[in-house]
Amino acid sequence: MGDFDLNLSTRPFPAHRATTFLLGALMVILGAVSVWQVVSFTRYTSLAGGIRGGEQDLRVETEALGQRLAALQARLDRPEATAKLSEIGFLNSLITRKSLSWTRVFASLETLVPDTVHLLSLRPAIARDGSLQVQIDVRGRSIGDVTQFVDALEESPVFADVVLSIEQRVDPEPMSDVNVSLTVTYFPETILQ
Repeated sequence: MGDFDLNLSTRPFPAHRATTFLLGALMVILGAVSVWQVVSFTRYTSLAGGIRGGEQDLRVETEALGQRLAALQARLDRPEATAKLSEIGFLNSLITRKSLSWTRVFASLETLVPDTVHLLSLRPAIARDGSLQVQIDVRGRSIGDVTQFVDALEESPVFADVVLSIEQRVDPEPMSDVNVSLTVTYFPETILQ
């Protein structure tokens, strides 16, 4: 037979190298992502297990503290404990009132009261939070004079939380005196300079 140089294909070796390289790179990337997901899954699973254990411990501790609180509350709810607590509150109120220095209160107010405003009454009271409240009744020639006194109270370091409760004119005339009742928190430990 004779020698035939027969090539039936137009491209005997197609270029598969680029496709093979791209598929190989994609496979390496997918493998790296899979490894990263497995590592993250195991790490977060162990963290979640630790949190679940800590949460269970805290839940047990909360239950124990709740039972202890209920036992202490039951002891405090007895009539003799309630009577003792009210007696303690009453005695603390007396001690606070007894320790109130009227000289210091009047010395503090003396610098704040304008000449056109007159003090009518002062009544101390102990608030629920233990602070000392002073109810002050004043009479001024005009609402401007009383406003000047209220502004001086608000700027003072000894007084705070000025609350105006009652305002009324003595006579129906526009230029008559004004009576005002206000409540203010007093801090006896603050020293005026």
